[in-house]
Amino acid sequence: MGAIRKIVVIGATGMLGIPVTVALLEAGFEVTALARKPHEARRVLPAATQIVAADVRDEASLRRGLDGQDALYLNLSVAPTERRGDFHTEQQGLEHILAAARSAGIKRIGYLSAMIHDSPSRWWVLEVWRNAIARIKGSGIPYTIFYPTNFMETLPQRHMLGRTFVMTGWSRNRNYWIAGRDLGRQVARSFAIPEAANREYVVQGPEPMTYNEAARRYVREASIPRRLTLPLFFIDIAGIVSPSMRFNGRMMRTVLRYPERFEAEDTWRDLGRPATTIEEFGRTLGT
Repeated sequence: MGAIRKIVVIGATGMLGIPVTVALLEAGFEVTALARKPHEARRVLPAATQIVAADVRDEASLRRGLDGQDALYLNLSVAPTERRGDFHTEQQGLEHILAAARSAGIKRIGYLSAMIHDSPSRWWVLEVWRNAIARIKGSGIPYTIFYPTNFMETLPQRHMLGRTFVMTGWSRNRNYWIAGRDLGRQVARSFAIPEAANREYVVQGPEPMTYNEAARRYVREASIPRRLTLPLFFIDIAGIVSPSMRFNGRMMRTVLRYPERFEAEDTWRDLGRPATTIEEFGRTLGT
């Protein structure tokens, strides 16, 4: 298998797609983003990114976007508005992606999953994630799968209501929070070394802390004037009339209850040790 030089990113404009795209470019790869709305992608992605119009619902457009490329990185998600029977990018969309990748002769697939995929919960979203992992492993294409829990980016992007940081629930479990830019460097390194093929890496940051502790430290460093903590049943009540709130509440409860332990020894050895602290993130990337 030859060296990887050209990488396609699907989901490049997402919260974690952007820092990965930046890191791939900084590592010297040629990066192409497949996007349903190229004009919007151009506004948020680095100028060096090639952008091609494509849609995961349209396998032909994916084949065109993957033509001549070496590798593929997937930053997919289930939207809060989606329901079990809907079209999901990590289900029907992934089937189209894998078929197009096989047709294009892609040498490696990188996929961002989640550590909580192995939670005992029977929530259908976790089943979608588990099935996606199985499909990628069974695709016949060498893969590298990443399993994180909490990203620092979720603090400013999912908890701010105006100038108030709103936290729902309390956690006794400690998670190894990581910044998206550190994930990006690890992803870039994985595409640079053949040893990362057919490997699964736990993604964890430099220091464990509970969700509530991470929130307190982030709010302090980002100089956010107000922080409010509400019981989870508030979001459950809102979920009675709002499917997206019901989704977010279920996700939050799953994350808060997940008993994470440190498992990133191989990741740090092969792909590099993350360095960004929650304080540094709050000072430089906070609201």
